[in-house]
Amino acid sequence: MTVDTRPADLLRALPAGSIPRPPVKPLYLLSLWLVTGLCLAMPLVYLGTIAGVAWLEYRWYSDWVHALQPGFLWGRVVAWTLPGFVGGILLLFLLKPFVAPRPRAREEIELSPAEDPAFVEGVHALCRAIGTRPPSSIRLTHAVNAWVQFEPGLWGFLRGHRRLTIGMPLVAGLEARQFVGVLAHEFGHFAQGGGMRSSHVINRVNGWLWSRGYEWDAWDDRLHDWRSDADNGAFAAAAWLASGCLWLTRMLMRGLFAVSFRMSRRLSQEMEFDADRYEAIVSGSDCFATTALRMRALMLAFHRADAQGAHVWQQGRLAADLSDAVMAFLQKFSAQDWDDLRRALDSDDTTHYWATHPADAARVANAEALGATGLFLEARPARDLFADFPALSRRVTAHYYRGMGLTFGARNLVDTAAVVDIDALPEADALAWTRYTAGMLVEPARLEPDDATRAPYAAMAWQQCVDDLRRLLPDVAPLWSRRQRARQRQIEAAPRVALIDLGFDVPMPDGSAADAVALRTDFAGGEAGTTPDARLLERLSGLFAKRLAHAIAVMPNVERAEATSRLAALQVLHVHARRLRSLHLDAMACLPLSRGLHGDAPALREWLLRTAARYRTGVDALMVALDALPLDDSQSMGRHLRAGCGHLADVDDGPLSYMRATMPLPELLDRLYRQQLAQLVTQADLQEQLHGIQPIRLVNFAKAPPAAAPA
Repeated sequence: MTVDTRPADLLRALPAGSIPRPPVKPLYLLSLWLVTGLCLAMPLVYLGTIAGVAWLEYRWYSDWVHALQPGFLWGRVVAWTLPGFVGGILLLFLLKPFVAPRPRAREEIELSPAEDPAFVEGVHALCRAIGTRPPSSIRLTHAVNAWVQFEPGLWGFLRGHRRLTIGMPLVAGLEARQFVGVLAHEFGHFAQGGGMRSSHVINRVNGWLWSRGYEWDAWDDRLHDWRSDADNGAFAAAAWLASGCLWLTRMLMRGLFAVSFRMSRRLSQEMEFDADRYEAIVSGSDCFATTALRMRALMLAFHRADAQGAHVWQQGRLAADLSDAVMAFLQKFSAQDWDDLRRALDSDDTTHYWATHPADAARVANAEALGATGLFLEARPARDLFADFPALSRRVTAHYYRGMGLTFGARNLVDTAAVVDIDALPEADALAWTRYTAGMLVEPARLEPDDATRAPYAAMAWQQCVDDLRRLLPDVAPLWSRRQRARQRQIEAAPRVALIDLGFDVPMPDGSAADAVALRTDFAGGEAGTTPDARLLERLSGLFAKRLAHAIAVMPNVERAEATSRLAALQVLHVHARRLRSLHLDAMACLPLSRGLHGDAPALREWLLRTAARYRTGVDALMVALDALPLDDSQSMGRHLRAGCGHLADVDDGPLSYMRATMPLPELLDRLYRQQLAQLVTQADLQEQLHGIQPIRLVNFAKAPPAAAPA
């Protein structure tokens, strides 16, 4: 290989038919067609229900009502009107899944062959190597994913035309070897004979059943308005009756979905194993685990970049290249982040009953057992496969923003650094923060200003506070990493403790029985005040609070008034931050369980609804309280925090929708607390220098480089 050879050229050089297909097992084919037929039967069962209701209506008016002949007038009126009214409404809503419009997904950007002929030809060469038809179009999107599907419409399915969709952040974060392996996996699905057509049919049926059973649409909005605004009793009764009929149809669709999905899940898992084989052959068995880990990391980085994007948009700024932003957050990952990701990958060794994909550990083991050396081992970045990846990524980014309904221009699009580092303090504030805190306040929101008035801190002299902090410095250094690990254990324990409280048997990742005592200890998170770390946190808070109080007491009148007001706001924020951490923990218990093993259990469903309602009530009350706290720009803190939840406007009436939309709140509140505290610290640091108070670290900071606020 020469240095000048492009990765796309190496991809184009793959020989046709070089990737062998596995033999098709007769039992696999039998199960494939059997499951497909049974899934197709679900809509037929639904149609049969409609036909049954219509037949009952017909028989009632053609035969049965005549045989009743009630002796009183009102009895005859009811016999002739009520069944027709109820049956008509029921039939209307039974037909609703066929006629109610579904929202159309926004089309992704299409990459034409003329824009990047080398890459398009490389994709076609990969398809020829696998022995499957190349895609009729290639689309680009913002997701950390890649997939192949039939072109929309019946014609695309019958003709076998398929579409490849590629996520730009996925390309940005993978090596060419890894990315081409992912593509091989996706095209491997289409090499499964009639499997992909059957899978397409099964997924369409399941998707239709799920959407009609669970999604909220315009009919629901209209009924909700009728029930709320109806002044006439009869009209209100009709609206409630229609709502009941809608609920019945939904329950029927959900039941059919459950049956269909349970029948198809095992087949789906087997198809994933088969597609993994193609990925291992192309990129090598030794690459499979690293690709899986990298994709998990990219998804986490995308989540952080997206949350940051929602935050900075409130300042009228957007990252011009979302892929670069994802990579910037990936590069900021700590060693602990990577350890957590590896642990999550290794512990994913149980394929859940409802899962469409096997557990990652099983997939890695299966791929590595093949011992494939790989056919495409190019280690350069996957972005080098494209002729002009940055330009494509910026186009996709702008398309993503427009799809979110954002109105922006060129002036709003800024470099990645301006977005990622938006929370960095100004140079003067950063220097003051470094000198004043000495790295001892990694979680500023745990500082409680009122501690300054409590024993033993109330009687402490100014320099004594600083000297005591200096003595604590060796103990505080490892504190925050322990706190981070404790918080992670707390989050992991939350859903398991909830299941134990509800009476479920909860196996641990290694298959052993859950230790309820240990889980409850992890769930407590060392917050009770009895652990050494909790006592250290309390002492740290008291010393810093009293130190700030000393500085405020000697400030000039105007500055003192400003600082006192800021300190009072910080006390309010501290109280709410503590409450929000508790609510966030409820969310960390609810969200995994809503899509987990026990999601169909009535007791769990009731608990999820109850907890989600309590969460919303608590967060709403917190936001109302924070509406009374102004920011420097005259915007309230509550409004500022709501604006940082980028998906809050899309909340529907689903019980967990609000919870998902407000997940950024703890981070946003901590960030707001940190920004407010940093301004107060700058004022306090100046007073300490004026009054000859020695800092925690006895070094000359005058020429020290400016440091950012803690992340």
